[in-house]
Amino acid sequence: MYEDGSARRTRFTFVAAALLLVTMLLPATAFAAIPPAPDVSFVPVTGTIDEVTIEFVVPEGEYEPPTALVLAFPEEMRTDRLRGTDVRVSGEVRSPAVTSEVDGVTLSFIAAAPAPGTELTVRITGLTTPGEGGEYPVRVSYGAPEAPVDLGELVIETRTPNLVQRLFRAMEQVPFLRLFFSPTIIWGALPLLWRGFQVAVLILIVAYSVGIPLGLAISFMKMARLPVLRWPATFYVDLVRGTPLLVQLLLVYFGITFIPAWNSAMTALGPLASWQIYNVDATQFYRAILVLSLNSSAYLAEIFRAGIQSIHKGQLEAARSLGMTWPQSMAFVIIPQTVRRILPTMMSEFILLFKDTSILFAVGIFELTLQARTIQAAKFNMSPYIAAAGFYLLLTVPLGRFVANLEQRLSVAETGRGGKKRGKPRGPLADEPQAEGTISTSEVGLR
Repeated sequence: MYEDGSARRTRFTFVAAALLLVTMLLPATAFAAIPPAPDVSFVPVTGTIDEVTIEFVVPEGEYEPPTALVLAFPEEMRTDRLRGTDVRVSGEVRSPAVTSEVDGVTLSFIAAAPAPGTELTVRITGLTTPGEGGEYPVRVSYGAPEAPVDLGELVIETRTPNLVQRLFRAMEQVPFLRLFFSPTIIWGALPLLWRGFQVAVLILIVAYSVGIPLGLAISFMKMARLPVLRWPATFYVDLVRGTPLLVQLLLVYFGITFIPAWNSAMTALGPLASWQIYNVDATQFYRAILVLSLNSSAYLAEIFRAGIQSIHKGQLEAARSLGMTWPQSMAFVIIPQTVRRILPTMMSEFILLFKDTSILFAVGIFELTLQARTIQAAKFNMSPYIAAAGFYLLLTVPLGRFVANLEQRLSVAETGRGGKKRGKPRGPLADEPQAEGTISTSEVGLR
């Protein structure tokens, strides 16, 4: 019994000592706790690291400024190439000073040290991705800049790139291609460029829809016999077509705000003047639409005038002889034939007006070109402009092919001849002038 009681007391003593030791070591264990694994996002087209997000909790202890958080990355990730904007820290703390060297990144908290338990989120972009997939350790240290305490190790796992990703990575290694066609920058720019594309298309559709009836009215005024109608229309068309669109944009966009009637109209619209799409407010939309519709109406007026005058006068006389009034003759006989002939030219004007929306960047409207310019200024790279050009081609190339095909079909319908030319015609029809057909852009002086 004595021996059994002594053994029990001995075991109890050992257990109590162990619990006491564990209790004493708990602060040190908390101090040396390994931070959670980082969140790593990759660029799909290249398989390279897009952003590394590290959640860090300031360990217990007393810290006097300055303190430093040191992230020791592998040399393959080239942290010495990072810029200050590539490292961002969020949390209840003042922005630290960032130092990027070959052996890692140091975040120095100079003014005030973060309180223990403060949660910090460190986001790092611009890291070089190793050529082969694998696990790459990142040592984390915190404390005095001269001797930070090692907190443990994080692991960044990368994937082995496929053939396409290797090709894009090789492009990134060529200075010229990286400057003008960086797959990484283009991929990151696509969301903002898509927003700008939507803004440009919205302005285009509304401005063109307003310009069509306005241009038709101006064309009738220009063909009128009364000088009081013809002269103002002629002056307007010559003025708009003879001055640069940029000058018109600056005059109307900024000048109209000094007109009391415009300000009263915006106030009367109420909620219709307070909406916003992708950082472009309603008043900016209205002014941009006004400028482009006024500009387009002058060109559309010439298109309509050329189309109407291409219809033989006998058509109008025949309609009038059937008892139709002049408006009825125009609405039911002349205009339908005119639209059929000028449709390709109108589509060409639509394409040109879409390209003209790029000039809206001069007044701060975040359309496609200004979005590209904003990204270019942030990345110091020309690739966003290449991507923006791709968005323009996304609409202009299919429409251009449609216009060419439409013009060919209408030519066949009007003349009975068409199709692909297979060589110079021979015989008595070789020198015969081309019959009436669609109105080409050269006939109306389209820009």
